[in-house]
Amino acid sequence: MWKQINPKILTLPLRIALVILIFGTLFKIINWPYAKELMFTSGILIGVLYIIRFFNKTDKMQLDYVKLMLVLLWVFNYLVQVFHLFYVSHIFEVYLLMLFLWWFIKGGLHYFKHRKFKMKGRIRVMYYILISFALFSLLSGFIFKIKHWPYGSELFMLGIVLLNITLIIDYFIIEKQC
Repeated sequence: MWKQINPKILTLPLRIALVILIFGTLFKIINWPYAKELMFTSGILIGVLYIIRFFNKTDKMQLDYVKLMLVLLWVFNYLVQVFHLFYVSHIFEVYLLMLFLWWFIKGGLHYFKHRKFKMKGRIRVMYYILISFALFSLLSGFIFKIKHWPYGSELFMLGIVLLNITLIIDYFIIEKQC
């Protein structure tokens, strides 16, 4: 019979799938090979892992259904647009925006406000410095690319790599709430 597993155990595989998706997007922007394969595999992986995580959760609340719809609609919309499967109007983006705002107002603010770090002091400060540097290099890379200034691609790639490192480190330094 199907054994119930802790839904939080799938957090690290979900983050790894998200990292692969971000790298696939970077590969597509830079026109490197295997971009579509990375994006397709990680998109499907995110959808499947989140469905498994959802059904293994015993006490589901309204916000859990909102998050499930947000993830599934985002994966579907992402794959349809990236691979040009068929034309869909912007109705999915409107639904995604409404679901995201619903999640952010109901649960997102609480999630980010009540995060607890496993370690205090220097590790926490270095974590925030890493996030700041990742965002700075990502946004600078965007601006440099738009203005066609030198080192725009390098700054953008550095920001993507640092963002992915932050996603993985975040898993290990934040206390898990079951």
